[in-house]
Amino acid sequence: MTTATSQQRWCAVFAGSGALGMIMIDATGTAVALPAIQRDLMLSHGAQQWIITLYALTVAAAIATGGRLADVFGRDRVFRAGVALFAAGSLISGLSLNLPMLLSGRVLEGLGNILMAPAAALLATEAFGPAQRGRAMGIYSGLGGLALVFGPIICGALVQLGGWRWAFFVNLPLAAATLLTLRAAGPAATGPRGGIFRPAHSLLLAAALGPIVLGLQQSHLWGWASPLTLALVALGAALLVLFILGQRRAAEPLVDMRLFADRQFAADSIVLFCAQCALVGQSAFGAIYLQRILHFTPLQSGLAMLLFLVPLMVCAPLGGLLYDRHGAKLPVVAGLTLGTLGLLWETQALPRADFVLMMPALVATGAGMGLALSQTYTDGTARAAEGQRGRAFGALDTVRQMGGAIGMAAIGTVVAGMERGRFLDIAAGAAPEGPARHALEGLMEQAVYGRPEAVEALVAQWPAVASALRLSAARSIGDGYYVGTGMVALGLLAAVLLMRRKPAAPAVVKGVS
Repeated sequence: MTTATSQQRWCAVFAGSGALGMIMIDATGTAVALPAIQRDLMLSHGAQQWIITLYALTVAAAIATGGRLADVFGRDRVFRAGVALFAAGSLISGLSLNLPMLLSGRVLEGLGNILMAPAAALLATEAFGPAQRGRAMGIYSGLGGLALVFGPIICGALVQLGGWRWAFFVNLPLAAATLLTLRAAGPAATGPRGGIFRPAHSLLLAAALGPIVLGLQQSHLWGWASPLTLALVALGAALLVLFILGQRRAAEPLVDMRLFADRQFAADSIVLFCAQCALVGQSAFGAIYLQRILHFTPLQSGLAMLLFLVPLMVCAPLGGLLYDRHGAKLPVVAGLTLGTLGLLWETQALPRADFVLMMPALVATGAGMGLALSQTYTDGTARAAEGQRGRAFGALDTVRQMGGAIGMAAIGTVVAGMERGRFLDIAAGAAPEGPARHALEGLMEQAVYGRPEAVEALVAQWPAVASALRLSAARSIGDGYYVGTGMVALGLLAAVLLMRRKPAAPAVVKGVS
C-alpha cells in the first residue's frame, strides 16, 4: 500500500473542507434567498418551510446510509458520488420554475449531502494520527467555516443582483474544485472497506421520520392536538421504536445502537440533536426576520450573519485545541452555555425590531456553537474502531439531522401558528366583518408573502395595520426562538451530567469492532 505524503494528507483535509463548504454555502445561501423565493413563487409560510425541512428530512433519514456506504465501498468513491449528486441537485434547484421542481432539487442535494458529509469528515479526522486529530478537525471546520463567512455575502450579492437562483448555482464551481483536490490527495483519501449494506434499514428509518416531521410541520394548520397530527406522530414514533429494536438485533446495523450505550457517545449525540434543533430555525427565520422585519437587502442580510458566523469560525479551531488538551466536556459545556444565553437574549431582542440590541446575542451564539459542535463529532467518532468510524459518524449525523428536521418543523409551526392567530386578530380589529375585511386580509396575505406592491399599498391605506403586522411577525419569530433556546439548554444539561472531563479510553466503544 502506498504511503501518503504530508501534502496529500493536507489535500484530503482540504477536500473534506470543500465538501463542508458546499454544505455551509447551501445552508446560508438558501436562508438568504428564502424571502426572494417566497415572493417569486408565492409561497405561504408552511410551503416555504418545506424548502428547509425536506432537505433536512432527507439528510436525517439517510445520513447513516452515507456513513455505512463509506465503510462498505470506500470513502473516496462515495465522496465523489456525493459531490456530483449535490452539484446536480443545486443545478436543478437553481433552474426551478415551481415549488415541486425546487423540492426535487433539494432532495437531490440532501442525497448528495448524505454521501459526501460522512466521508468528508473522515477524510479530515483520519488524515493524521490521534495526536493531531483534534487539530485536523478544527482546521477542517475552520476552513469549511470560511464558506460560512463568504457564503452569505456572496449569495446575498448574487441574490440581490441576479436573483435567488444564483444561491444554488454558486455550488457548481466549488464542486469541481473539491473533486480536483480529492484527486490530488491520492492514497490519503482511501480507507478500509468491509461490511454489508441493507437498504431496508434506510427505508424503515425514512418511514419513521417522515410522519413525525409531517405531523409537526402541518400541526399549525391541522391543530396541534388534532387526531391527524397525533396519529402521524404516533405512527412515526412506533416505526422509530421498531427501527431501534431491529438495529439492536442486526448483525450489520445501519445505526449501531451499541454506540449509544457509551455515556460519552450518548452525550455527544444529545448535544448535536439539541443544537441542530435551534440552528436550523435560526438560520431560516433569522434571514426572514432581517429582510421582512428590518427591511435589509439580501446583501445586508448576508453581512449581518457575519456576527454569528465569524465567531463560530474563529472558535472552532479553539475548540479543537481545548479538546486535545482537556477532552470534549470543557469546550462543549462552555460553548452551550454561551449558546443558551445568546439565544435567550435573542428571544427578548427580536420583538423590539432593534438590530443593535441583537448584535451581542448573535456573537455569543456563534462563539458558543463554534466551541461545542465540531468537538462532539471528533469525540464521538474516536469512540469507535477505525473501520467503524464511518458508521459512528453516520449515527451522530443521523441524530443531528433528526434534530434539524424536527426542530425546523417545531419552530416553524410555532411561528406560523402564532402569526396566524395574530394575523386574524389584527384584521378583525381593523375592519368590520364583510367585504372590507376580506379585502384587507387578502392585502395582508400578499404583504406576508413579501410582494412589494402589497406592502406599499398596505402602508399607504392601512398604516396602523402595516405596523401591527410587522410587530406581529417579529413577536412570532421570537416565540419560535424559545423552542430553540430550550433545546440548547437541554443539550447543556446533558453535557454537564453525562460527559466526563477527560475520557480515559477514547479509542473503542466496548462491543463495537
